[in-house]
Amino acid sequence: MASLDDRSPYAIAQDGLAELIGASVQAQRVEAMNAAMRVDVLFLTVRYAVRAAEAFVAASLTPERRREMAHRSVTAELATALHVPESTMQRQLDEAAALSTRLPATLAAMRDGAISLAHARVIVEQTSDLGDDRDAVAKLDALLAEYAKTNTAATVRRKARQVRDEVVSESLAERQRTARAKRRVEFEAAADGMAWLHAFLPADDAKLIFDRLDRVARANHETSAPALAAEPERSIHPHGGRIDSDGIVRVRAEQLTADQVRADAARDLLLYGTLGNESAFADAVARVRPSVHLTVPVLTLMGESDAPALLDGYGPVDAETARRLAARAPSFTRILTHPVSGTVLDVDRRSYRPPADLAQWLQVRDGTCRFPGCNRSARRSDIDHTIDWADEGRTAFDNLAHLCGPHHHLKHETAWSVRHTSAGTLEWTSPAGATRLTHAANPIPDPPPELAPGPSPDEPNF
Repeated sequence: MASLDDRSPYAIAQDGLAELIGASVQAQRVEAMNAAMRVDVLFLTVRYAVRAAEAFVAASLTPERRREMAHRSVTAELATALHVPESTMQRQLDEAAALSTRLPATLAAMRDGAISLAHARVIVEQTSDLGDDRDAVAKLDALLAEYAKTNTAATVRRKARQVRDEVVSESLAERQRTARAKRRVEFEAAADGMAWLHAFLPADDAKLIFDRLDRVARANHETSAPALAAEPERSIHPHGGRIDSDGIVRVRAEQLTADQVRADAARDLLLYGTLGNESAFADAVARVRPSVHLTVPVLTLMGESDAPALLDGYGPVDAETARRLAARAPSFTRILTHPVSGTVLDVDRRSYRPPADLAQWLQVRDGTCRFPGCNRSARRSDIDHTIDWADEGRTAFDNLAHLCGPHHHLKHETAWSVRHTSAGTLEWTSPAGATRLTHAANPIPDPPPELAPGPSPDEPNF
């Protein structure tokens, strides 16, 4: 056998690379094993919480409701402990349940480190809609788990689509009708004043939509300003440019990237139902009437500062955008605050339902549901009395906060508890005894005790 000194530089390099590749493979195996262990722990955690539901959920609930709320409660507990969104935690728990109860071959392959979590998620996804068709699930589990050991996750997905028709009793047409019912559009905030708009659609519709946008993009690169003379088979688009007989708008614009043109065309079609040229796009944005709260520093509104504003449900927007939106807003809502502390003073009311001015102020203060990790807009949430009205809780700024429907039920029907501290900060205590703080989107200091509002002399002091 040749000694190390006898090897060529190429052999040394080859052996070194092989060792690093082997280490990468081993690291992935360990990662898969750890992922399998996490699946086991998550599944056991939920099962334990549901079995011990009496300790964590109101005894007055029906057994079915008690199990449901115990599951919701432990989902929230895990989400806050692991610092992930509750929806993400629910998806992980669903995956853990599927792997633990329906896909033994896939979970065993993960425990052996033979397939990754990405492979397992594809198999979960491809069997999740099969309901009680246990034979089909078992066949797909065995086949795909073995196939995944030597193929990429993307290849496994393609393979699953091919073999599903062979093992699933329900017809493809029936499955497509079921899937079509799940169509939806989702909004996802991004950085720097941008956002994603996702549309989950039937594949043929999505393909046709993208094809039309792509044709607009290609047309943009095929045209130039001198070529825009009117021709008999074409008409002039109201935003500028021309409409060809095939429905493509030839735009008079500087050369944009294909992605930019597709995005602009999609925006114009969704907002106005027509396609326009690039300069018209900017003008069109100014016609949008804001229907959300926009918190603008007064100096920014006056043009003396470029401090950003806060757009409800999104976050910071630049000063120019804020001024444009404010200029187009049909009206403003003024909230009177203390000149020193900045706190709204006239909020302590003795009726159960908060008056309109207080409700609107709370919406601006909270921004979102105030449960840990929840980002649902306050506009789509309930105003909750932290100390219940029935327990002499006041209808006041320091006893009210927004909770979305699911978390409103969680507070009242499980062992989760909450208390106000200061400036709209809430301290939550979980069924396991962990504490979490949530802070107002626009925190306003509490007033000094001598300035805090008291009950009106004309109102009873319950």
